[in-house]
Amino acid sequence: MTRPASAFHTEKQRLTDGTAYTMGQYRYRVGLWTMDYGLFKPFDVTTWILPWALQVASLGGKYELRLSDKLSVGTGLTAFRLDVRKLNPNSPKLILSAVPWEVSGSYRVDKDWTVSLQSVYTYIRAEGTLDKDETFGAAALSNLQFVGTVEKRVSEVMALLLRVRWVAYQWPLSASAKVVSHPDDYTTLTIVGTGRAEVFDVRNAWSIVPGVAWSWKHFNLRAGLGYGNFNIGGINVVLQKKTIVPELDLFWLWDLGPNQ
Repeated sequence: MTRPASAFHTEKQRLTDGTAYTMGQYRYRVGLWTMDYGLFKPFDVTTWILPWALQVASLGGKYELRLSDKLSVGTGLTAFRLDVRKLNPNSPKLILSAVPWEVSGSYRVDKDWTVSLQSVYTYIRAEGTLDKDETFGAAALSNLQFVGTVEKRVSEVMALLLRVRWVAYQWPLSASAKVVSHPDDYTTLTIVGTGRAEVFDVRNAWSIVPGVAWSWKHFNLRAGLGYGNFNIGGINVVLQKKTIVPELDLFWLWDLGPNQ
């Protein structure tokens, strides 16, 4: 029996980003953002590629439980760690640890439509000093997000997507960190410990991004353009200002199973 090509969207091979689905055993993915491997049929291991170039270590996993032909639930956990002074020796001491935990549900309405809902709690611990004008400052606060994804399959090669993201809650600043703010050239404000740190507040941030996913024999491409608060994937840092939100991912899929 001929097995389906590695990347085509079929009843058994589903989109995995923002859904409860996993790739399946022996499948290997290398892309612009992540590298993944199907260690077991319902379990994938993953690492984010770009963060390693920035000296951010990362490792994660995702498990899918298929309850029926139409309904799957999944959960995933990833860990990141960054020592900011490795990137900029002149920065004050700052070590950021982020652990996003995802719980997802995906329901296949029919052969063309799939609806997914995902909750993402990102625990962030900051040890050191945060400057509100530095990029890493926005990463100081743990948050809870909800992400909804609607997929409409046009063909085996193409699917239309709509993704909605909402930051439902933001936790206070880690007790082991302090924030330094400079409202003008002559004033320095410091927030120590469990302060709310309004300078980083992104509660009720949101984004709506329509997009398209293409899948060929091995190569996949996903692109989208929307509006709202931009979310940095993986560590789930949400930027305060609303802007145009682009999405782009490209990756290759191979099936490394014994029958290949």
